[in-house]
This record gives sequence, C-alpha cells and structure tokens, in this order.
Amino acid sequence: MSQIDVPEIDRDNLEERGIGADKTFDKVLEASVGRRHFLRGSAATAAATAALSAPGIFLTGSEAEASTVALSFTSVGEDAGDRFVVPQGYEANVLIRWGDPLFPGMAPFDPNSQSAADQARRFGFNCDMVAVFPERYGAPAKIGRLPYPSYIMCVNHEYTSGPQMFPNYTQSEQQVLTEIEAHGVSILNARVLNGRWSYDVTSPFNRRLTGSTPMQITGPAAGHAKLRTPADPTGTRVLGTLNNCAGGFTPWGTYLTAEENFDQYFANRSRITDARVALDHQDYTVPSGNSARRWENVVARFDCGRPEGVNEPYRFGWMVEVDPYDPTSMPKKRTSMGRFKHEAATIALTRGSNRVTAYSGCDTTFEYVYKFVSTGTYNATNRAANMDLLDAGTLYVARFNADGTGVWLPLDLNDPVSGPLLAASTYPDGTRRFQTQADVMINTRRAGDALGATPMDRPEDLEAPVDMDFYGNGKMFIVLTNNSGRQAATSTANVTSGARAGVGRAIPARADAANPRGPNRTGHIIEVTEARNDHTATSFTWRIFLLAGDPAAAATAVDNVRLNGASSFTGDRFGSPDNIAFDIGGNMWIATDGTPNSYPFNDGLYAAPLSVPAGQPVPVKRFLTVPAGAECCGPLLTPDNSSLFIAVQHPGEDVSGVFTNTQSKWPDGEYPRPSVVAVRRTDGGRIGS
Repeated sequence: MSQIDVPEIDRDNLEERGIGADKTFDKVLEASVGRRHFLRGSAATAAATAALSAPGIFLTGSEAEASTVALSFTSVGEDAGDRFVVPQGYEANVLIRWGDPLFPGMAPFDPNSQSAADQARRFGFNCDMVAVFPERYGAPAKIGRLPYPSYIMCVNHEYTSGPQMFPNYTQSEQQVLTEIEAHGVSILNARVLNGRWSYDVTSPFNRRLTGSTPMQITGPAAGHAKLRTPADPTGTRVLGTLNNCAGGFTPWGTYLTAEENFDQYFANRSRITDARVALDHQDYTVPSGNSARRWENVVARFDCGRPEGVNEPYRFGWMVEVDPYDPTSMPKKRTSMGRFKHEAATIALTRGSNRVTAYSGCDTTFEYVYKFVSTGTYNATNRAANMDLLDAGTLYVARFNADGTGVWLPLDLNDPVSGPLLAASTYPDGTRRFQTQADVMINTRRAGDALGATPMDRPEDLEAPVDMDFYGNGKMFIVLTNNSGRQAATSTANVTSGARAGVGRAIPARADAANPRGPNRTGHIIEVTEARNDHTATSFTWRIFLLAGDPAAAATAVDNVRLNGASSFTGDRFGSPDNIAFDIGGNMWIATDGTPNSYPFNDGLYAAPLSVPAGQPVPVKRFLTVPAGAECCGPLLTPDNSSLFIAVQHPGEDVSGVFTNTQSKWPDGEYPRPSVVAVRRTDGGRIGS
C-alpha cells in the first residue's frame, strides 16, 4: 500500500512490462469506445455534449456483460492512521487544500492571520462534491471520451468548524465573518501535467461563491411573502449559499449544488411571534434558542427573533444552479425543486420527450426521496433555451410498497388525488398550510407527510445511469446512510426524537420492506427501476442492492448483512455509505461517512460489480482509506477512468485545535486541512482494473 505523494506516473516501465504505448487504456479507449456505451456519474453525474463530469462509462445489458472489467486491485487493509492509503501500484497527490489561493499575488495561507476578505479569495473549508467541466464548452462532443487537458472544477464546501480553523476560537466577529466566506463553492481551473494534477491561479474561470454572495431566487416561491426580508422586500435576492452537500450537473453545462443542513446557522425560533412561522421553522429543526455557532450575535439575519432574521431560513434549503463558464453570472436558487435538506441532484433525460428529471434526497433520518420532472424540454443545440428548465415542472415524493413496487406522488395542489390531501393539511389553529403551490415548495417536508410518502433511513446520494447525452436507462440507486432510530419491525412506537416529532408528525419507527433493519446503524443501497425505463414515470419497482455492515457478523448482530436469509455482500466490511459512482467496467464505487461509528478504522472508498444477479451476494473490495477523523467525499472519476478525485472532508474532526490537533495533521504534517486528492495508477492505466 502506498501513501500520498509517491513518485509520479512512470510510463517508461511499460516496455519492461511488455505493454506497448498503443495498449495503454487511453489509447485503447480512443480506438474502441463507441457512442452507444453508457456514461455513469457520481454526485456529479455523466459527461455530455455540454458538460463533462463523468466518473465513468456504464455499460448495460449484454454489452455490459461482454465489457465487464474485473476489479483486480488488492484491497487495502483496515486503517486508523492519519494518512491517505491507496493500493500498491497507485499514487495520490493533493490537488488543492483549504486556504490555498485561487488568485495570483496572494500570500501563503496562515491560520493565524485569517480574515473574511482573504478567505473569500481562497479555497473554502470542508470540501464535499467535486465536478469538472471541459474548459472549452462543448468539448466532449468534439473530442469523444478522451480526457480533456484542462477543466473547470467546481467543489462545494459543506460547513465550517471554528475550533479546527482558528488557533484561538472565540466566535469573534472576524472569525464568524471568515467562516461565512469559507462556505459555498470554489471554482478553479484544474489540469494534469506529466501525470500529476494541479490548478492554475491565473485562470479567468477561478471564482468563489460564499455565504455572502448575492443569488437570485427563481421559480414558484420567488417573491412569496415568507421569502421577503427588510434587506430584500422583493423576496428574490438572497445573500449566499450554506451547507452545500453533493449536487449534480446538467446537459447544458451548469453546476447544481445542494443546500443541506442549513438550520444550524439560525437561532431563537422561540422568539418568533407568528406561531405558524415558528412551526414551519421547527419542521426544519431551526434551534429554539442560541445556535452552536453564535452567528446570530454578529449578523442579524441569522437571528429569527429579529425582523431581519424571522424569514431568513425560508431562503435556504434549495438547489442552487451555477454557470461555471460565466464568472459574472448570478447563481440561482431553483424553488421548483423543493425546499428540504437536499443531497444530490442527479439529472437524467427521457428519450423521446427530452424532459429533464432530477433526483434528490432529504438527508435526515425518517425523511423522503424526491424527483423533479421539468415541464419544458431539453434542446441540445440551444444552450440558452435550457438555462431556466429547472424553474417549471412537477416535484414528486416516493412511496415504497412492501411488494417491491412504488409510486411517485405529485406534490401538486392541482393534482386530482394529491391536491385534496395537501389542501387538508392545516396548522394547529386550523389555517390551511398549503394555500398556493409556492407554499408546497417552501415546506416540502410537510407536503410529503400529507401524501403518505415513505420515511427512509437518511437518503443521501441518488444516482441514475445516463449515456453521454444524459439519456437514462430507467435505473436509479438510492444510498441510505444509516438510522439508529429505526426500531424492529414489531415495534408499535412512533418516532420520538428530533424537533420534527414534536409538531404533530406521527411517523412509525418500525422497520419496513424498504428499510428492513432496526436499528440500521450501517446503512444500505436500493436499486430503483422506473416503469418502462422512463425517468418521468410515476411508478417503479425496487430491490435492496446490499445491506452495509460486516459479512462475518452473526445473524443476530446489528450489522449483519443478511437479506431473506442470505448474505447481501461478501468481502470487506464497511458502514454508512454516502455517495456512489460508476466506472466504465460496470462497477459501483461507494464512499463512506461514518464507518468509524461501527468499526475501529477510517472511512474510505469501496468497489463492487453491478453484474451480480439479484439474490446473489455482491463482492466488495476496499480501495482506499482517508485520514483519521475524515469523511470520504465525492468520488469523481475522469471519463477514461485514469484519475479519481476524492474530497477529504474534516480530517481531525474529533479533536479541537489547529496546531494542537492530536488526531490529524494531514496532509502536510502541520495541521489538518480538508483537501481534494487526485488518485492515479502509476502505470497510467484504468482505476480499479
């Protein structure tokens, strides 16, 4: 096993190994891969005519069987050290780390000398989703599947942790304002040279979006009274995006970044005088008193007890669309896609209709799975015509039936079935909760309650296989990270934990067919097949792809992986799957967030073939592990699968301190710094094979 910063790719040894230059993977790919092969994405899905963020090519049917490439790497061991571990024959290098400058003329980063203005020009904290776009718009359609030499990379930043950022953290005004600027998205120009990835500080595409960047609110909720504030009486302009976790990208070359746990930035719900507004914010777990961050002491809009802040939480929890090709463009919060704790925004087109489907989950235990279907249609020859497709459409929430079928329930007041159910939802004082479609979008969680959607075990990533033009094959995978609050199937109790349980929400805590373990401490993955393989369909079938845990665990153990009496997977144990990607050989790559809560080793990345027949155990191999205290985010494979990007989030998270952190000093041996890492084979071949 090798660690970070081993020697760069050595192509000179190809001849010694009996491999001709024309037999390297990129050359074989150039000669043989046709347009009919399927691309597959991670949190940023596949490359298309306009945008390239493809983690890989996914082959389906007999074509997949003929093209399956075995996972030949040797699994790395269970590792609890402060290091980034990859298999023998691979190398890893840090591409960019928290505090690295994005613009020329900046001094080296110094944790002792931070300011908001300075942080707004540097790579943000706690990187999460990685996406790449060809520097030349539309390049994938011109150059096929070969790696383009220069990309625009988008990386979002989920949250900050003051004790890991500042040597003397006191929640001072300067520190709070700096934290706000460390959120959002970093956009940079990344390129590979002589086998190693780096970035260009002089690129005109470099940009920072932060917690204070002006953004436009669009769609049905734009201008709604609940989105208006003293600073924005129109309800159409908001400062910043917060808690961005995963996302996606579109066929027209835009980046989608998901606002997830935004509630933690707000405070003093108990001081709100409008009872209905207070209940709305309780549905999204806004704190009744002080926030842990104390931002409300510095910036009035984070204090719900003040006029500046009472409506501010309504302005977060949306999907944000960004044009990486235009550094002057204003990001847009697309309210048609609903408001909840978003994770993922996987796009799939339906052939024939050209309508756009976007899949997303609400990343909280006992919450729901959603999809958005556009009213308009995608135009492959007119980028401008697509730029507002996400402003109009139907948002659906999923119900999973015990017989392996399911339905997508339209969150639409005008629907003859859903409409009356939504209209019947009231506040305790008898007032209708949903008087307009905008109300449905603003409190999407409650709308899901009203329709009887299935509460899931913390739905995080949702991924749909699509081809290079973004057309899907009807498949979609749901990653359910864990749910320790889930009870046995025989339980008659309702969910009692969390603020959502205290506002008249009667949700059974017992296990069900789609969430079969109680408690579910290690998570699982579900495969969905849309009716007629149509991503706009309103019905589907589903099956559990695997239960995460320990294949060696006893049948009575909480982490056993048996399904209907048989093991769902074999190989290396893992817990808490978070994000997934697919490679060109038809393999799934699984990133984890929380394995150390179940096992005494770090989070990492695992690989498993998709070609295993239903009912047979899936073989799983551990490909890499991240440093102590860190979460493995991403992952993202380049289109030829010769490079893999991993966002290493919160190394050393379990211990306070910067220079005094005793859990991690990765990656440079000084203090922990969240970073994006590039992994390559030392012989230049395909990752995993």
